[in-house]
Amino acid sequence: MFDPASIAAIRSAFDLFLGRRDALARFDVSIDGFWHSFRAIFYVLPFFAINAAVEHRMMLSDAVVENVSDGAFVAARLVDYGIDWIAMPALLALFAQRLGISRTFAPYIVVRNWALVVMSAPQALVSLLLGFGMLSFEISAAVSMIILGVMLRFHYLIIRWTLAKSVAFSIGLVAADIALSLVLSEVIDRLFGL
Repeated sequence: MFDPASIAAIRSAFDLFLGRRDALARFDVSIDGFWHSFRAIFYVLPFFAINAAVEHRMMLSDAVVENVSDGAFVAARLVDYGIDWIAMPALLALFAQRLGISRTFAPYIVVRNWALVVMSAPQALVSLLLGFGMLSFEISAAVSMIILGVMLRFHYLIIRWTLAKSVAFSIGLVAADIALSLVLSEVIDRLFGL
């Protein structure tokens, strides 16, 4: 799984996060590179697992939430994770021509997929510190909001740099991605009784 091409792509995503825009040229945006970028889901999985474990622990300690089945929680989070990973790329693929991004769609998805590895790591660290009691809930919530802001800006820049669209389009796509994730999460939680 830790193949050189994946490691190089993650390194390029990190360089891009640091503002080194020339890192865009190092991503493999060929057809093979496009499909290979979906392997990034496996690199994000440990971060996802940390966040989910801490979330589950918090739910169990919350007096308002009762009878949270471990199996239902794990199933819901895995389904949500898998669907959320492909939902936005699938929607954009359907509307790429109408949105005027047919030519730049593949590079955007490649960079987005690998950047999600970089974007997921800081929140997982905060969750880990919270889970071990090294951060209070209030401090972790504040830090998480800062991380969210930084990552939203990073996503916005990825859209601007790869899709070459307007500021309004880029902000709209970031907002649409968040909204889709929230709606999917809510629907899946209800389906699994959470």
